[in-house]
Amino acid sequence: MVDDLWVKIPIIDADSHESDAILLKTVPLLLLGLSLFAGFTPAWSGWDEGESAYLRGEYAAAFRQWQSLAENGDAGAQYDIGVMLHQGLGVTRDDATAVHWFRQSAEQGYPLANFGLGYLYQTGHGVPQDIQKAMKWYRHAAEQGLARARFNLGVIYLQGSGTGTDLAEALKWLTLAAEQGLAEAQFQLGHLYAEGGAVPQDYREAMKWYREAAESGLIEAQFNLGVLNTQAQVHSEALQWYRRAAAKGHEKAQYNLGVMYSEGQGIAADPDQALRWYREAAEQGFARAQYALGRLHEHGIAVPQDTTTALGWYRQAAQQGDVRAQLRLGQIYKEGRGVSKDGDQALVWLKQAAMQGDAEAQFELGVMYKQGIGTPQDMAEAARWYRAAAEQGYARAQNNLGYMYGTGSGVPQDYVLAHMWYNQAGANGIALGIKNRDKLAREMTPDQIAEAQRLVREWLKRCEGTGRQRLATTPTAPNAASIVGSAIQSAPPAAGPDTQNRP
Repeated sequence: MVDDLWVKIPIIDADSHESDAILLKTVPLLLLGLSLFAGFTPAWSGWDEGESAYLRGEYAAAFRQWQSLAENGDAGAQYDIGVMLHQGLGVTRDDATAVHWFRQSAEQGYPLANFGLGYLYQTGHGVPQDIQKAMKWYRHAAEQGLARARFNLGVIYLQGSGTGTDLAEALKWLTLAAEQGLAEAQFQLGHLYAEGGAVPQDYREAMKWYREAAESGLIEAQFNLGVLNTQAQVHSEALQWYRRAAAKGHEKAQYNLGVMYSEGQGIAADPDQALRWYREAAEQGFARAQYALGRLHEHGIAVPQDTTTALGWYRQAAQQGDVRAQLRLGQIYKEGRGVSKDGDQALVWLKQAAMQGDAEAQFELGVMYKQGIGTPQDMAEAARWYRAAAEQGYARAQNNLGYMYGTGSGVPQDYVLAHMWYNQAGANGIALGIKNRDKLAREMTPDQIAEAQRLVREWLKRCEGTGRQRLATTPTAPNAASIVGSAIQSAPPAAGPDTQNRP
């Protein structure tokens, strides 16, 4: 049943430490471009012939035409052959000579040449890198009204590279560029207001600037508008922007569309459409989508059930470090779900997920070491992994760690610590933890019980605000999306509990 497979999870914002956190903090430095692509049309006769040759891809002919004009003092042609020299179009790349022609053009006050010199000084092409000189030339162009120079100057002030951060100057230049319609500047302002910190957080302003950039066709702005609308639970609006970005091949927007179709957010739930968009993103190598496709194939949602295909998608995601896929691969091989049991493979993938801090994988790894699956039995290692999961609040691991302390398996026998962990497991919903705690208490003194209870209180105090007090008592796949407010996630059967009926 579909409702059993799709589970909502929290959104992860721009400060997330996820490898593919969504709100892009900056857009790239704006690069050099020819006059004809910047709205500048040099006046000298003969320039049109060079333009026609360039547009036909006959770069050498265009260079020759414009070089002749440049040598006769045409500032636009001087700038354009500088760009071609820098990019190696129709001529061997030569940044030093590009600098020469930019200077010739800049001396005539040509705004793009001022910008070009700023760019070369900032990147260290043809001249030693010098941020101060880059700012000087950018400022010349910015004061002439060139939007791209205003943007790059604003980014330098924002990042503080070579100057120290100056938010007032950054906002001044970025806003001027944004008001001229430069989508990259609009995007950057949108991010600043969405994230807050550098400026007071203001979602209204963020939406305004993202929308300006998105309407200009900037794909990242379209995606981020989708994210902000998802956060605001305006799902129909989010859907619109994800669709626009997805149609241009944005893998995260494609994935988010899959999520929205799977959950019926802003549109009727449609597993077939979810499958389509997950596949689009997965085929671009997006790990979360690959994991999602694995779940669909494993459970036979919108496709025939096929564990082999599921394993293929899980493996692709797992090889990129996706912890959900690593965990699920380990569980499938450990339990032999649709494949032959393979302890060695189970150990490999569970260990990778556990090393990333996944509590369920740590618990599963503890079970494997305790039972000797895929590895020689090692009670000390079992206790180590149970402890790692228990400290994160994973209730089943807390119960099993209590058992290890109660029996002295892999750790020195310690009834106080055993009682503590049984008690915490019980509080987190493990009925066996309460049973084991009460049975153990009959062997303990009142002082020992009081000490165990004190340790629980201390542990809970340490965990306040960390979310570690309790995790699910039955395993669920870890969060599958870090981009929208919801994602594909499953609730697989219990993963081989290793609980005991005695302390």
